[in-house]
Amino acid sequence: MALVVYCGAHLGHDPQQVPIGGGASVGHALIRRWAQTRPFALLVLGTGPFAPDPRVAYCQLDVATDGLLTNFSVRRYAKLAREFEKTVTEFLARLTKEENPEEVVVLHNDIAEAGDFGAIAHMGYRQAAIFHVDVVDYTANIYLKGLCSAPTLAHLWRGLEHWRLAQCMPDVLKLIFRKQEACARYCERLIVPSSGMARIVRASYPWRTGKDVLVIPWGALVEPRSLEVEEVLLELKRKFDPRGRPVLLTLSRISPEKGQDLLLRALRLWEKRGGREILLFICGAAAYMHGESYLRKLQKLAARLKKVEVIFPGHVGGARKFAFFELADLYVFPSRHESYGLTMMEAMAAGLPVLTTTHHSAQDLISSEFGLIVEPTPLALCDGLQRMLSQQEQLKRMGEKAKRFALAHPFWRSADALAHELLRILASTPPIRSHPAR
Repeated sequence: MALVVYCGAHLGHDPQQVPIGGGASVGHALIRRWAQTRPFALLVLGTGPFAPDPRVAYCQLDVATDGLLTNFSVRRYAKLAREFEKTVTEFLARLTKEENPEEVVVLHNDIAEAGDFGAIAHMGYRQAAIFHVDVVDYTANIYLKGLCSAPTLAHLWRGLEHWRLAQCMPDVLKLIFRKQEACARYCERLIVPSSGMARIVRASYPWRTGKDVLVIPWGALVEPRSLEVEEVLLELKRKFDPRGRPVLLTLSRISPEKGQDLLLRALRLWEKRGGREILLFICGAAAYMHGESYLRKLQKLAARLKKVEVIFPGHVGGARKFAFFELADLYVFPSRHESYGLTMMEAMAAGLPVLTTTHHSAQDLISSEFGLIVEPTPLALCDGLQRMLSQQEQLKRMGEKAKRFALAHPFWRSADALAHELLRILASTPPIRSHPAR
C-alpha cells in the first residue's frame, strides 16, 4: 500500500485549545479525513503531545517547543524551524531502511517548517508541499508594505545566490528565501488554496508553470452543531445584550496581518460620520511574533470608540464559536494578507454574509450575492460597512446564500482531491534529481 509521510511542526497540538492557526486546522482535518477513507497508509510527524487521530500512526519528534509555539519570537521560531528540519530529515533517512523511498510521498504541511527539501529528494523520496503561507509574499506585503513584489524578491535572492552573497545573510532570511526556493526546486507538487497564490508562486518560480502548482481551495471546515450551542448562545445574549444593535464578528488570531486595527480605525470613521451604535466581537488570541504588542494596540484603538462597544473574548472554539456565529449579523474579515480564509468559510456556512478585503482568495470565494470585497484600508472598510448595514433587512437573505455556497464546497472534497493527487505522484515516473540552479 502507498505510504504518505505527513510532516508538520504544528501537528499534534489541539487547535480547539491553542490558537495555532489555519495550517494546523487544515492538517488535522486532512488527517481525520484520510483516517476515515484510507486512500494510503499514513504516518504523521509532529511536535505536539496528541495523536491527531487514533487510527493513524503518529510520531512526536524530539523538538523543543518550550511551551506554546505561538509565543515564540522571530529568532526562537527560526530555531524551531531549523530543529524540525534536522529532525524530520534524520527520521526520513532512517526510514529508508524500512521503505523504498520512491514508493513514499513526503507531504510537508508548510514551507519554513519542513524537512531539508534537497536532502530528502536525494534520498529518493517523492515530495509535495502545502503553501499555507507564501513566506516570500508575506514578507513583501507585511514587512515591506508592498514596496517590492514577491516575484521580484525571489529573483533578487537568486541573484544573491549566484554571486555567493546569500551566505552572508541572517538565517531568518535564508529560512524565508532559500527554503522556499528549495521547495520550488524539489517538490513535485506545490499545493496552494487560491488562484491568487498560484499566480504569485508561478511568477516567483517561473519553471513551475504547469499543473504542478495545484490549486485546492479548502472549502468549509464544518463540525456538527452540538446541543450546547443554544445554551451558550443564550449566555452570550444575557452577558452582552445586543439591544437591537448590529452585531459584527471577526474571528482569527490576533496578529498584524489579520488587520483588526483596520476595522477599528474604520469604526472610528463610522462614528465621525454619525453612524449608529454597534456591538463588535474580535475573537481570537494573541499569537506569533508580534501578537501581544498588537493586542495592546487594538485595545487602545477600541478604547477610543464611543458608540461602538468592542469585546475581546479571546480564543473560541467548539460550541462557543458556533454561538458567536449565530449571534452575529455580519462577518468582517479585514486581513492585510491571507492565503485562504477558513474562518470566513465557516462563518458563511453558519449563514453569515461577509465584508472582506482583497486578499488572495477573496475573488474565488465571495460573490456580490452574499458579500462585499473592499481594499484593506479603514476608509474602504467604513464605506463597506455603511453599504452593508444600510440594507440590514437583506443581510439574512444574503447569509442564506452564503450558507448555500459554503455547504456546496465541503472540506472533504478538497481532502479527497489532494489524496488523489498524492497517489498520482506515486504512479508517475520519478523525476531526475538535480541540485538547484544558482
